[in-house]
Amino acid sequence: MGIEYREITDEALLHAALELCYSILGENTRENELYSPSAFVERLGEYSPILLCACDAPPLVRVGGERPIAAVLGRPESADSLVMGLVACDEAYRRRGITRELVRRFDENAKSLGFKYITLGAADDAWGFYEKCGYSAIAEVHEQKIFQKVL
Repeated sequence: MGIEYREITDEALLHAALELCYSILGENTRENELYSPSAFVERLGEYSPILLCACDAPPLVRVGGERPIAAVLGRPESADSLVMGLVACDEAYRRRGITRELVRRFDENAKSLGFKYITLGAADDAWGFYEKCGYSAIAEVHEQKIFQKVL
């Protein structure tokens, strides 16, 4: 059994990835206009390369389709800048390199789309992870560090 890494290109998989993110990051995340389901649906197509998930291969099946085990979902901030907005991994799949591989693919896809840098905010329990992925802390705001990577 392996892991299948996918660009999210359809609404069913997007909604499943968002449910994973909201369940881990908190339901209040859903209420943020930038990270709402409708905002991500608008990003399908043109920005599918920065909407990524990992599923068990063969995929675990549930009512309504596949169940992502990890997701990295971004959004454009400007013509040059992306925000890595939602990053989550099911607890049972952590420490296997799955999210790190999604971040690597996210970075690669962002560069191929012509973006120059990626920014994200992270709570203290994730700081080391982003540093290992090549991101540098550039600021600290409200107990979060702001990380950035130049592509």
